[in-house]
Amino acid sequence: MSSPVLIVTAVESGFGFLLTSAVLFVVIARGRRAYHYLFSAFLLICVIWDLGIFLSMLRNAHVEELDIIGRIAITPCILIPALIFHFSNLYSGRPIKWAVALVWAATCVSLFLALAGVIYQIEGTYTYRWGSIFRVAPSAADPLVFVFWFGINLWACWLLFKSARRATGTLERRHHYYVLAGFLAVTMAVVKALVTMGVDVSFLLPAGMFLNDVCAMVIGVAIVKERLFDITVIVKKGAMYSVLAGLLIFVYSFSEHLLITYSGKLIGGRSEIADLISIAIGIAILMPLKRRIELGVDRTFRQRTLEF
Repeated sequence: MSSPVLIVTAVESGFGFLLTSAVLFVVIARGRRAYHYLFSAFLLICVIWDLGIFLSMLRNAHVEELDIIGRIAITPCILIPALIFHFSNLYSGRPIKWAVALVWAATCVSLFLALAGVIYQIEGTYTYRWGSIFRVAPSAADPLVFVFWFGINLWACWLLFKSARRATGTLERRHHYYVLAGFLAVTMAVVKALVTMGVDVSFLLPAGMFLNDVCAMVIGVAIVKERLFDITVIVKKGAMYSVLAGLLIFVYSFSEHLLITYSGKLIGGRSEIADLISIAIGIAILMPLKRRIELGVDRTFRQRTLEF
């Protein structure tokens, strides 16, 4: 039976994969500037990571597959600090060319060392009480990896913060703060990597995946509501209804799964009582929520067209 940690992480990573893929599609389809492509590359790496963790949770019992999934998911992440730093330099409008070149040079060296198996080598798995995860072999360079990650990412965030302070318009300032919030979330999401290094703290993996999702949600909202990156998205009523209906169905199905899996086991087998409880939750909570959402959408469309 899957543990709650595996289930929650699978849900978060699956949701993150879909959400980040949608944001990636919008950015790469509408963007034409250099910083659009840098941000798209960053999002693509996040998509690969989310998919890798999702597959790791689904295939958790097949430990022989986890190290392969880990290699594919974790290797591109080495590029994230350089992409974030380069993007922030261009987006702020005051690039520090020597710093960008230095960061990319250090990143290329790190990537070469990782591919050569000197640092961040994936071999085997860690098996905890809550599940298994691919194992990063201990290395003397491990502290340097975190120093590089936090140092470069936080430097990029500082550049965005200074640029936001210089912004003359309120919208431009909000744009910078949106991106800054997303990058800070991704920076702190590195805590999830600790479970691949032998730190047996069960909430670190789902907490890290949640922070990844926060980044995608922040950027997605900023694009739709604030035209971030000069991207205009038209949200149609039918599409909104479909998304909301899908979310409601997911919440209902997930609650049913949890009740049947855990409560049902306590009662014995696949209990009809657990089924009835989940149906009651759907009727008592989800259906009124659905009606409230429908009324809210109708009210919005009566007032204005959703063209941001």
